[in-house]
Amino acid sequence: MKKLFSLVLLLSIMVFIPVAHPQTPVARATSVEATDPGFVVLDVLLYRPLGFVATLVGGAVFVGMSPLTALASIPAPHDAFNKTFNILVLTPAAYTFVRPVGDRRFIAGYTPQYRAKPIPSNAMPLVHKRTPPIKQLPAVP
Repeated sequence: MKKLFSLVLLLSIMVFIPVAHPQTPVARATSVEATDPGFVVLDVLLYRPLGFVATLVGGAVFVGMSPLTALASIPAPHDAFNKTFNILVLTPAAYTFVRPVGDRRFIAGYTPQYRAKPIPSNAMPLVHKRTPPIKQLPAVP
């Protein structure tokens, strides 16, 4: 039983040591030396409190704009509340609470990806398909 325990312990150590080694890609990506200490202080003392204030202000603006957002939700695709909430509340909250301390990247996964939507073929065209012919002026002698 003691030999089996020591064998399992040895195998588990051999399996988990490469994961904890600092040369793995995960360890290099989250290395402590990769962050700038000055930016960490700036992040904790300035950017995080400003992000928290932006989250609170965005929540208040979202509540204040909810009647207008309800009017904007009437036509299809009926997602004005989701878009407004993502932009005004979730984006600053993600910047404040989800982003690791000292990380300079901005988490843009919470903002919706706006793409041009195709215009349906039965929609009213912006340009007339048939334009009247242009009358030519007589030549000046």
